[in-house]
Amino acid sequence: MQLLAIALYSTDGRRRVLDFKPGALNVITGESQTGKSALLDIFEYLTGRDTLQLPVGPIIDSVSWYAALFQLDGTRAFVARPAPEPSKTRSTRAMLIFGTHLSLLNFDQLAVNTDGRTLRRQLGQHIGITENRHQSPTDRADRAIEAHLGHATLLCLQGQSDIASKDRLFHRQGEPYVAEALKATLPYFLGAVTYDQARKLAQLAAARDQLAETESNYAQARQANDAAGTTLSALWHEAHVLGMVPPQAPPDRTAVFEALATAVASASEPEPDDIGHGQRVAELQRECNRLRDRLRALAADRQTLLSESVAASEFTVSARIPRDRLASLTLLAPLEDSTADRPHRDESACPLCGSTLPAPDPTVAALRHSLHRLSEQLDGMEATRPARHAALEAVGQRVAQLRRQLLATEGALQALTAGQEASASLSQQAQADFARGRIHGVLSTLHHTAETELARLRRLQETAATRVRALEEELDPEKERERLNASLVPVGQDISLWAHQLRLEHRGGSTRLDLDELTLFVGTFAGPIPLSRIGSGANWVGYHVLTHLALHRYFVRHSRPVPRILILDQPTQAWYQSDATSETTDDTDRAATERLFHLINEIVCDLAPALQVIVCDHINLPDPWFQQAVVQNWRAGDKLIPEDWVDITDQPRT
Repeated sequence: MQLLAIALYSTDGRRRVLDFKPGALNVITGESQTGKSALLDIFEYLTGRDTLQLPVGPIIDSVSWYAALFQLDGTRAFVARPAPEPSKTRSTRAMLIFGTHLSLLNFDQLAVNTDGRTLRRQLGQHIGITENRHQSPTDRADRAIEAHLGHATLLCLQGQSDIASKDRLFHRQGEPYVAEALKATLPYFLGAVTYDQARKLAQLAAARDQLAETESNYAQARQANDAAGTTLSALWHEAHVLGMVPPQAPPDRTAVFEALATAVASASEPEPDDIGHGQRVAELQRECNRLRDRLRALAADRQTLLSESVAASEFTVSARIPRDRLASLTLLAPLEDSTADRPHRDESACPLCGSTLPAPDPTVAALRHSLHRLSEQLDGMEATRPARHAALEAVGQRVAQLRRQLLATEGALQALTAGQEASASLSQQAQADFARGRIHGVLSTLHHTAETELARLRRLQETAATRVRALEEELDPEKERERLNASLVPVGQDISLWAHQLRLEHRGGSTRLDLDELTLFVGTFAGPIPLSRIGSGANWVGYHVLTHLALHRYFVRHSRPVPRILILDQPTQAWYQSDATSETTDDTDRAATERLFHLINEIVCDLAPALQVIVCDHINLPDPWFQQAVVQNWRAGDKLIPEDWVDITDQPRT
């Protein structure tokens, strides 16, 4: 995508056309206050930005439509946008048409047919910006940013305040949310984010939703099954007390359910039993007491295990300190054995002054023995840690099982007591029928999940978890950062190489573009320093220009979806503050500006016809190659807005 022309339409329908050469250096030179800097705002407005921040004056007063003709691969795009309404700076209205042989339209052909957002999307699709929603696997979905043409345009512009800034490297970087958008979208434009990341992120979001659903389904089934097991156990105890079922329940839960259903459906009287109703109730009470005693014992065991774990941890922390100190003995030479030729040292003598010690220091061998003993003890503590964890887990599982049994037994007792009170005045058969009806009512409302269904739900949960892990590995932020750093290496190498040609300060070291800080780091003897710590406006301008030339060279060579346009506003401001010609330039300043423009032209020619650079500046060098690049020379009254347009707007309005 390159710029063929920009057109401004006056309020009375006249047209001002600026033609540009694709794949070449284009220079718009002229005096101050001729409208050169306004071209960047107009370009950004014509690529979809809803805000047009132009200074109050002739442009706002006289222009009714802004338009541009772009060259795309195999076709052209005509973009036109009406000026915002008076006293406003925003407009979403736009016109966009495509065609192989399009040219600038006349004023009477202009008509709104779209909006700024659609304009950005359709132009972006033509240059290859596909679905690319960028989101770290650990981020929320609402924090994802999708790169579009507006983000790409930020990489194509260097305004007058941008290019000479020591704190901002990119266009509008200091505005709210722009820096965050640049950090999120630059990896995509550099190709560090894989083309199908958006698709994989969508798959990951769906997989996480599915995992949450399967986990919920499995947890609900397990919870319902545990509750059903407790209820079935209570009903079995109650039915046994009433003589409907034998003491021992079948091991399979389905068999318990079926046996209870058969027992309550039977119309026969309960079989006589030598054990009376009261004795069975007493047995249930004793069972409750036994389960409570067992739970208390397990609670004591658990507390003992926890105390041992805490003590072991405290011992490990305490023992590591002397162990680490004694470990320095490994730096000493091996001990001399008794057969060595060297005389044995007197352990009672001070090794420094030779005086006799009242209490001899421990020998190195003794210290090493202590180190060995401490290491063995620490290894033993570490070795028993898994066993302690396993024991705690086993105790926890046993506690949960006993609590379910206790709940079932207590439930049976409560049900029997309530049933006896409700049916005390009934006959034995009527009491049995009453109990059957109540048990049948509970069974009919009981949700029971078969073990095979639980296993199926557990397999679905495991499959979903495996899918999430696989997608998270494919979207690993570390791998993405590795790709990003690899893509930034050639950009830094180009900047370092060209810095020599421009004779910039600290040009001998390597340079690195840091996307976390959105700045450039230059290597020095004192280490890498950011752009903000490099002095002089000439260095700031030079490194700005080189950074964006290097980025666009990378975009071209790697076919990245960024417009092949770079617009630079006032790159010579570090040397000239106003109009500059061959007669007014200092030799040193002229040499610096010539090096800058020579390098820009050299890079454009090297990449031709894949890059178009448009420079708006005061400088007007007489060299033939420079004059060949001049497309507009706004001097002697020639400006962006013709004088006769201003004359019309100055007339009083009725």
